[in-house]
Amino acid sequence: MRTLIIPFAAWLAALQLPMASPPDSVREAAALISAAGGLASITVLVYRLGVWRQEMVNTKLNIAGEIARYREEMVQRFEHLDRRWSTIDRFIEAATEQRVAGERWQARVDATLEAIDTRLGDLEGARVGS
Repeated sequence: MRTLIIPFAAWLAALQLPMASPPDSVREAAALISAAGGLASITVLVYRLGVWRQEMVNTKLNIAGEIARYREEMVQRFEHLDRRWSTIDRFIEAATEQRVAGERWQARVDATLEAIDTRLGDLEGARVGS
């Protein structure tokens, strides 16, 4: 209500300035008051529109700031996940290399045991044949 009273008083004073004498009839006074009321309402509406527009601009800036903050946070989290995946990949590579080395060792041991078994078989065959 206060926002309507101040512009109403200002418009009422502004509308009375061109008139040198006070209004003669009630009809003129009513027209003057209704004109001041209409102009005050328009002034308040324009002011409220400006306030609403500023709130929308502030909201837009706040949302843009939040989106930028979330984007930065997501970038940091994705970098963290990328580092974890890299670490996991290195562990998998190391485990694979260790498995391959173990299989090679097992193959060498099997070949050596086969060679020993073959030699023992040859020695037993030579001993039985003598």
